[in-house]
Amino acid sequence: MSDWEFIEVEREGRVGIVRFNRPERMNALGAELGSEIREAFEEFNADPGIGAIVTTGNGRAYSSGADLSARMAGDFDRPQKRPPGAHPWTPEFLAVECKPLIAAVNGIALGIGLTSILWYDSIVASTAARFSMRFAAIGLTPEVSSAWMLPQVIGLQAAKEMMLTGRIYSAQEALELGLVNRLVEPDQLLPEAVALGQEIAANPASTLRTVKRMTFDAMFAPDLETVEQDSRVTFDAALQTPEHREAVRAFVEKRAGRFHDAEYMRGIAEEIRQG
Repeated sequence: MSDWEFIEVEREGRVGIVRFNRPERMNALGAELGSEIREAFEEFNADPGIGAIVTTGNGRAYSSGADLSARMAGDFDRPQKRPPGAHPWTPEFLAVECKPLIAAVNGIALGIGLTSILWYDSIVASTAARFSMRFAAIGLTPEVSSAWMLPQVIGLQAAKEMMLTGRIYSAQEALELGLVNRLVEPDQLLPEAVALGQEIAANPASTLRTVKRMTFDAMFAPDLETVEQDSRVTFDAALQTPEHREAVRAFVEKRAGRFHDAEYMRGIAEEIRQG
């Protein structure tokens, strides 16, 4: 793994963990922090030993949003110790290209600290978490296509109220809105998120990628017929995969699947190739 300045990276089993590590700025997302997060995601994506990724924040914030103080000071235009690369905050990257993503929201999640995780695969929140689409209150508009995505998650009227008021919502209110999937005590936040990640990561990596792609494509499909056709073609293809054959074999033999044993799975692929 790379050397990091603004994040901490670790792994627990098949789960990669990325901690935003600018607690003095409430993990505000500047260019360098964003490029480090992207780099960490890419390294986990390329690692066959990782099946899911959890992000969380150090200190009392998950992320307070974009680093406006750096923007006002012109920091983005100055030479940086670590030249910024691509940022990770695009719907396609988060929802399709990344391995399953889980946000473990430990504190305040404002602006892009919230809009980015709308494209994650699950949000686990501490009872100390807070959420806000703060944009209108600071003369800005929602980004990362969140004006489209937030209504899909919590409903149109609730989303418009959240965006138009800029109000800060409690963790319990977020749970009731359906904005978060699970609510736990602070000391249980990371264990809960990692346990969920382990459960997801136990499944075949190729299947998880396909499910993420199917879900994203279905959201933007022009009609149900397109969705049904994609579902049918993808399902038929899945029936012929080594992953499905191993799942059936494991079921019959009453054992866990060996989906992540590369040599074993190559053997099954060869069985299929030979008919």
